[in-house]
Amino acid sequence: MEYRLIDTQEAWDQIVRTHNGHPMQSWGWGSLKEQTGSWTAHHVVCEDAGSFVCAALVLVRKLPWPFKSICYSPRGPIVEDAADLPRAADLIAQWCREHVHAVSLKIDPGVSGVTLNDGWKQGSTILIANTAVIDTVPDEDAILKSFHSKKARQYIRKAGRMGVEVRRATREDLPAILDLYHKTAEEDNFFIHDDHYYQVAFDAMDDVNQVFVAECEGRLLAFLWNVTTPAAAFELWGGVNEEGKTKRANYLLKWTAILEAKQSGAALYDLNGLLNDGISKFKMLFIEEPTQWIGTFDKPLSPLFSVWEGSLKLYRRLFK
Repeated sequence: MEYRLIDTQEAWDQIVRTHNGHPMQSWGWGSLKEQTGSWTAHHVVCEDAGSFVCAALVLVRKLPWPFKSICYSPRGPIVEDAADLPRAADLIAQWCREHVHAVSLKIDPGVSGVTLNDGWKQGSTILIANTAVIDTVPDEDAILKSFHSKKARQYIRKAGRMGVEVRRATREDLPAILDLYHKTAEEDNFFIHDDHYYQVAFDAMDDVNQVFVAECEGRLLAFLWNVTTPAAAFELWGGVNEEGKTKRANYLLKWTAILEAKQSGAALYDLNGLLNDGISKFKMLFIEEPTQWIGTFDKPLSPLFSVWEGSLKLYRRLFK
Protein backbone atom coordinates (compact mmCIF):
# COMPACT_ATOMS: atom_id res chain seq x y z
CA MET A 1 0.00 0.00 0.00
CA GLU A 2 1.40 3.38 -1.00
CA TYR A 3 0.43 6.98 -0.23
CA ARG A 4 1.03 9.96 -2.44
CA LEU A 5 0.14 13.64 -2.16
CA ILE A 6 -1.52 15.60 -4.96
CA ASP A 7 -0.30 19.18 -5.29
CA THR A 8 -2.37 20.63 -8.13
CA GLN A 9 -6.05 21.57 -8.22
CA GLU A 10 -6.65 20.03 -11.64
CA ALA A 11 -5.23 16.64 -10.67
CA TRP A 12 -7.05 16.54 -7.31
CA ASP A 13 -10.44 17.59 -8.64
CA GLN A 14 -10.13 14.97 -11.35
CA ILE A 15 -9.75 12.36 -8.60
CA VAL A 16 -12.78 13.80 -6.75
CA ARG A 17 -14.91 13.72 -9.90
CA THR A 18 -13.77 10.30 -11.06
CA HIS A 19 -14.01 8.48 -7.73
CA ASN A 20 -17.31 9.73 -6.33
CA GLY A 21 -15.90 12.43 -4.06
CA HIS A 22 -18.19 14.78 -2.14
CA PRO A 23 -17.87 18.51 -2.98
CA MET A 24 -16.52 19.16 0.53
CA GLN A 25 -13.58 16.99 -0.51
CA SER A 26 -12.81 19.38 -3.36
CA TRP A 27 -9.65 21.43 -3.72
CA GLY A 28 -11.74 24.57 -3.34
CA TRP A 29 -13.11 23.61 0.08
CA GLY A 30 -9.60 22.91 1.36
CA SER A 31 -8.39 26.21 -0.07
CA LEU A 32 -11.21 28.08 1.68
CA LYS A 33 -10.32 26.52 5.05
CA GLU A 34 -6.63 27.34 4.55
CA GLN A 35 -7.31 30.98 3.64
CA THR A 36 -9.82 31.68 6.41
CA GLY A 37 -8.64 29.62 9.37
CA SER A 38 -5.87 27.65 11.01
CA TRP A 39 -6.17 24.55 8.82
CA THR A 40 -3.65 23.17 6.32
CA ALA A 41 -5.05 21.07 3.47
CA HIS A 42 -3.41 17.81 2.43
CA HIS A 43 -4.66 15.84 -0.59
CA VAL A 44 -3.91 12.18 0.04
CA VAL A 45 -4.29 9.24 -2.34
CA CYS A 46 -3.84 5.63 -1.29
CA GLU A 47 -2.96 3.08 -3.99
CA ASP A 48 -2.30 -0.64 -4.13
CA ALA A 49 0.13 -1.58 -6.90
CA GLY A 50 -0.79 1.63 -8.71
CA SER A 51 -4.55 1.08 -8.45
CA PHE A 52 -6.79 3.54 -6.64
CA VAL A 53 -7.96 2.43 -3.19
CA CYS A 54 -9.14 5.66 -1.57
CA ALA A 55 -8.35 9.34 -1.19
CA ALA A 56 -9.07 12.15 1.23
CA LEU A 57 -8.84 15.87 1.68
CA VAL A 58 -7.30 15.94 5.15
CA LEU A 59 -7.48 19.24 7.03
CA VAL A 60 -4.74 19.46 9.65
CA ARG A 61 -4.72 21.90 12.56
CA LYS A 62 -1.65 22.32 14.77
CA LEU A 63 -2.24 22.07 18.51
CA PRO A 64 -0.22 23.29 21.50
CA TRP A 65 2.46 21.00 22.86
CA PRO A 66 2.29 18.09 23.52
CA PHE A 67 -0.69 17.31 21.27
CA LYS A 68 0.90 18.22 17.89
CA SER A 69 -2.20 18.19 15.59
CA ILE A 70 -5.73 17.04 14.84
CA CYS A 71 -7.13 15.98 11.46
CA TYR A 72 -10.55 16.29 9.86
CA SER A 73 -11.75 14.92 6.53
CA PRO A 74 -15.17 16.50 5.81
CA ARG A 75 -17.51 14.02 4.11
CA GLY A 76 -14.48 11.82 3.49
CA PRO A 77 -12.69 9.67 2.74
CA ILE A 78 -13.34 9.21 -0.98
CA VAL A 79 -14.27 5.68 -2.06
CA GLU A 80 -16.03 4.45 -5.17
CA ASP A 81 -18.13 1.99 -3.18
CA ALA A 82 -19.46 2.73 0.32
CA ALA A 83 -18.63 -0.84 1.33
CA ASP A 84 -14.94 0.11 1.05
CA LEU A 85 -15.29 2.92 3.59
CA PRO A 86 -14.15 1.02 6.74
CA ARG A 87 -10.83 0.04 5.16
CA ALA A 88 -10.38 3.50 3.63
CA ALA A 89 -11.01 5.24 6.95
CA ASP A 90 -8.33 3.12 8.61
CA LEU A 91 -5.84 3.80 5.81
CA ILE A 92 -6.32 7.57 6.00
CA ALA A 93 -6.07 7.42 9.79
CA GLN A 94 -2.76 5.58 9.39
CA TRP A 95 -1.48 8.37 7.12
CA CYS A 96 -2.50 10.97 9.73
CA ARG A 97 -0.66 9.09 12.48
CA GLU A 98 2.52 8.55 10.47
CA HIS A 99 2.84 11.82 8.57
CA VAL A 100 1.42 14.57 10.80
CA HIS A 101 1.53 12.78 14.18
CA ALA A 102 -2.13 13.57 14.77
CA VAL A 103 -3.94 13.04 18.05
CA SER A 104 -7.04 11.99 16.11
CA LEU A 105 -8.84 11.91 12.77
CA LYS A 106 -12.47 13.01 12.50
CA ILE A 107 -14.70 11.94 9.60
CA ASP A 108 -18.42 12.33 8.79
CA PRO A 109 -18.98 10.47 5.50
CA GLY A 110 -22.22 10.88 3.58
CA VAL A 111 -23.09 7.18 3.53
CA SER A 112 -25.54 4.94 5.35
CA GLY A 113 -25.61 1.25 6.26
CA VAL A 114 -21.86 1.03 6.90
CA THR A 115 -20.10 0.13 10.15
CA LEU A 116 -16.54 1.30 10.74
CA ASN A 117 -13.87 -1.04 12.08
CA ASP A 118 -12.87 -1.24 15.75
CA GLY A 119 -11.12 1.81 17.18
CA TRP A 120 -13.54 4.44 15.91
CA LYS A 121 -15.80 6.23 18.39
CA GLN A 122 -18.79 8.53 18.01
CA GLY A 123 -17.54 12.11 17.84
CA SER A 124 -18.93 15.60 18.26
CA THR A 125 -20.98 16.63 15.22
CA ILE A 126 -19.74 19.07 12.59
CA LEU A 127 -21.91 18.13 9.60
CA ILE A 128 -25.40 16.95 10.56
CA ALA A 129 -26.06 13.29 9.77
CA ASN A 130 -29.87 13.57 9.59
CA THR A 131 -30.57 15.23 6.27
CA ALA A 132 -32.90 15.59 3.29
CA VAL A 133 -31.72 14.06 0.02
CA ILE A 134 -33.27 14.12 -3.46
CA ASP A 135 -32.36 11.56 -6.13
CA THR A 136 -31.50 13.56 -9.26
CA VAL A 137 -31.09 10.56 -11.60
CA PRO A 138 -34.78 10.33 -12.70
CA ASP A 139 -36.16 12.74 -15.30
CA GLU A 140 -37.44 16.20 -14.32
CA ASP A 141 -41.10 15.19 -14.18
CA ALA A 142 -40.32 12.26 -11.91
CA ILE A 143 -38.24 14.43 -9.58
CA LEU A 144 -41.03 17.01 -9.38
CA LYS A 145 -43.64 14.33 -8.67
CA SER A 146 -41.43 12.87 -5.94
CA PHE A 147 -41.75 16.00 -3.80
CA HIS A 148 -43.68 15.21 -0.65
CA SER A 149 -45.77 18.37 -0.70
CA LYS A 150 -48.22 19.26 -3.45
CA LYS A 151 -47.86 22.86 -2.29
CA ALA A 152 -44.16 22.79 -3.11
CA ARG A 153 -45.00 22.01 -6.74
CA GLN A 154 -47.72 24.67 -6.79
CA TYR A 155 -45.45 27.33 -5.27
CA ILE A 156 -42.72 26.66 -7.85
CA ARG A 157 -45.22 27.56 -10.57
CA LYS A 158 -46.68 30.44 -8.55
CA ALA A 159 -43.26 32.08 -8.19
CA GLY A 160 -42.86 32.08 -11.95
CA ARG A 161 -46.29 33.63 -12.43
CA MET A 162 -45.40 36.36 -9.93
CA GLY A 163 -42.38 37.40 -11.97
CA VAL A 164 -39.64 35.63 -10.03
CA GLU A 165 -36.58 34.80 -12.11
CA VAL A 166 -33.56 32.72 -11.08
CA ARG A 167 -30.04 33.05 -12.46
CA ARG A 168 -26.46 32.17 -11.55
CA ALA A 169 -24.86 34.76 -9.31
CA THR A 170 -21.78 36.78 -10.21
CA ARG A 171 -19.22 38.32 -7.88
CA GLU A 172 -21.00 41.65 -8.30
CA ASP A 173 -24.01 40.11 -6.53
CA LEU A 174 -22.02 39.36 -3.36
CA PRO A 175 -22.72 42.61 -1.43
CA ALA A 176 -26.49 42.20 -1.85
CA ILE A 177 -26.27 38.46 -1.08
CA LEU A 178 -24.32 39.06 2.12
CA ASP A 179 -26.65 41.86 3.22
CA LEU A 180 -29.59 39.49 2.81
CA TYR A 181 -27.73 36.71 4.60
CA HIS A 182 -27.03 38.90 7.62
CA LYS A 183 -30.70 39.82 7.87
CA THR A 184 -31.81 36.20 7.50
CA ALA A 185 -29.35 35.05 10.18
CA GLU A 186 -30.54 37.74 12.55
CA GLU A 187 -34.21 36.87 12.03
CA ASP A 188 -33.71 33.10 12.30
CA ASN A 189 -30.99 33.30 14.97
CA PHE A 190 -28.19 31.27 13.40
CA PHE A 191 -24.43 31.85 13.16
CA ILE A 192 -22.71 33.11 10.02
CA HIS A 193 -19.09 34.00 9.28
CA ASP A 194 -17.87 37.50 8.57
CA ASP A 195 -18.16 38.79 5.01
CA HIS A 196 -14.52 38.04 4.21
CA TYR A 197 -15.18 34.31 4.54
CA TYR A 198 -17.82 34.32 1.79
CA GLN A 199 -15.80 36.64 -0.43
CA VAL A 200 -12.93 34.16 -0.27
CA ALA A 201 -15.35 31.25 -0.80
CA PHE A 202 -16.68 32.73 -4.03
CA ASP A 203 -13.21 32.66 -5.60
CA ALA A 204 -11.56 29.74 -3.77
CA MET A 205 -14.36 27.29 -4.57
CA ASP A 206 -14.75 28.21 -8.21
CA ASP A 207 -14.22 24.52 -9.03
CA VAL A 208 -17.45 23.48 -7.29
CA ASN A 209 -19.55 26.62 -6.67
CA GLN A 210 -23.13 26.86 -7.92
CA VAL A 211 -24.54 30.11 -6.52
CA PHE A 212 -28.04 31.28 -7.49
CA VAL A 213 -30.11 34.40 -6.93
CA ALA A 214 -33.87 34.84 -7.26
CA GLU A 215 -35.03 38.28 -8.36
CA CYS A 216 -38.12 40.22 -9.35
CA GLU A 217 -37.65 43.30 -11.53
CA GLY A 218 -34.02 43.46 -10.46
CA ARG A 219 -34.72 43.20 -6.72
CA LEU A 220 -32.91 40.42 -4.88
CA LEU A 221 -35.43 38.15 -3.13
CA ALA A 222 -33.40 35.09 -2.19
CA PHE A 223 -30.10 33.31 -2.76
CA LEU A 224 -28.81 29.74 -2.52
CA TRP A 225 -25.13 28.76 -2.40
CA ASN A 226 -24.33 25.16 -3.33
CA VAL A 227 -21.19 23.17 -4.05
CA THR A 228 -21.45 20.37 -6.60
CA THR A 229 -19.53 17.35 -7.90
CA PRO A 230 -20.83 14.25 -9.73
CA ALA A 231 -21.37 12.61 -6.33
CA ALA A 232 -23.68 15.30 -4.96
CA ALA A 233 -24.89 18.86 -4.87
CA PHE A 234 -24.67 20.17 -1.30
CA GLU A 235 -26.44 23.25 0.05
CA LEU A 236 -24.15 25.47 2.10
CA TRP A 237 -25.89 28.81 2.65
CA GLY A 238 -29.11 30.57 1.72
CA GLY A 239 -31.49 33.37 2.62
CA VAL A 240 -34.81 34.93 1.64
CA ASN A 241 -36.47 38.26 2.44
CA GLU A 242 -40.13 39.00 3.15
CA GLU A 243 -40.97 39.80 -0.47
CA GLY A 244 -39.28 36.57 -1.49
CA LYS A 245 -41.39 34.61 0.98
CA THR A 246 -44.57 36.26 -0.32
CA LYS A 247 -43.67 35.50 -3.92
CA ARG A 248 -42.48 31.96 -3.02
CA ALA A 249 -39.12 32.77 -4.55
CA ASN A 250 -37.29 30.16 -2.46
CA TYR A 251 -39.36 27.37 -4.05
CA LEU A 252 -38.44 28.29 -7.62
CA LEU A 253 -34.88 28.95 -6.46
CA LYS A 254 -34.50 25.47 -4.99
CA TRP A 255 -36.13 23.81 -8.01
CA THR A 256 -33.75 25.62 -10.36
CA ALA A 257 -30.77 24.58 -8.22
CA ILE A 258 -31.94 20.94 -8.29
CA LEU A 259 -32.21 21.03 -12.09
CA GLU A 260 -28.78 22.67 -12.40
CA ALA A 261 -27.32 19.95 -10.18
CA LYS A 262 -28.89 17.29 -12.37
CA GLN A 263 -27.58 18.93 -15.54
CA SER A 264 -24.13 19.09 -13.96
CA GLY A 265 -24.23 15.31 -13.49
CA ALA A 266 -24.77 15.22 -9.72
CA ALA A 267 -26.32 11.93 -8.59
CA LEU A 268 -28.15 13.44 -5.62
CA TYR A 269 -29.10 16.77 -4.10
CA ASP A 270 -28.43 17.14 -0.37
CA LEU A 271 -30.37 19.88 1.43
CA ASN A 272 -27.81 19.65 4.25
CA GLY A 273 -29.16 18.84 7.66
CA LEU A 274 -32.49 18.67 9.43
CA LEU A 275 -33.07 20.30 12.78
CA ASN A 276 -36.28 21.08 14.63
CA ASP A 277 -36.79 24.47 13.01
CA GLY A 278 -38.70 26.29 10.28
CA ILE A 279 -35.92 25.87 7.71
CA SER A 280 -36.05 22.10 8.19
CA LYS A 281 -39.83 22.06 7.82
CA PHE A 282 -39.35 23.82 4.47
CA LYS A 283 -36.79 21.21 3.40
CA MET A 284 -39.16 18.38 4.36
CA LEU A 285 -41.64 19.59 1.74
CA PHE A 286 -39.29 18.24 -0.94
CA ILE A 287 -38.70 14.71 0.39
CA GLU A 288 -40.73 11.70 1.48
CA GLU A 289 -38.51 10.87 4.44
CA PRO A 290 -35.16 11.94 5.92
CA THR A 291 -31.86 10.26 5.09
CA GLN A 292 -29.61 9.26 7.98
CA TRP A 293 -25.88 9.13 7.29
CA ILE A 294 -23.71 7.12 9.70
CA GLY A 295 -22.65 10.21 11.67
CA THR A 296 -19.41 11.72 12.95
CA PHE A 297 -16.57 9.49 14.17
CA ASP A 298 -13.17 10.06 15.75
CA LYS A 299 -10.21 7.72 15.52
CA PRO A 300 -7.82 8.23 18.45
CA LEU A 301 -4.27 8.10 17.12
CA SER A 302 -2.30 8.91 20.26
CA PRO A 303 -2.40 8.05 23.98
CA LEU A 304 -2.90 11.80 24.47
CA PHE A 305 -6.31 11.72 22.78
CA SER A 306 -8.24 11.28 26.04
CA VAL A 307 -6.33 14.20 27.59
CA TRP A 308 -7.06 16.38 24.56
CA GLU A 309 -10.73 15.40 24.55
CA GLY A 310 -11.04 16.19 28.27
CA SER A 311 -9.35 19.56 27.80
CA LEU A 312 -11.71 20.41 24.97
CA LYS A 313 -14.80 19.53 27.02
CA LEU A 314 -13.55 21.70 29.90
CA TYR A 315 -12.90 24.60 27.53
CA ARG A 316 -16.41 24.37 26.11
CA ARG A 317 -17.97 24.34 29.56
CA LEU A 318 -15.97 27.38 30.65
CA PHE A 319 -16.36 29.47 27.52
CA LYS A 320 -19.64 28.40 25.94
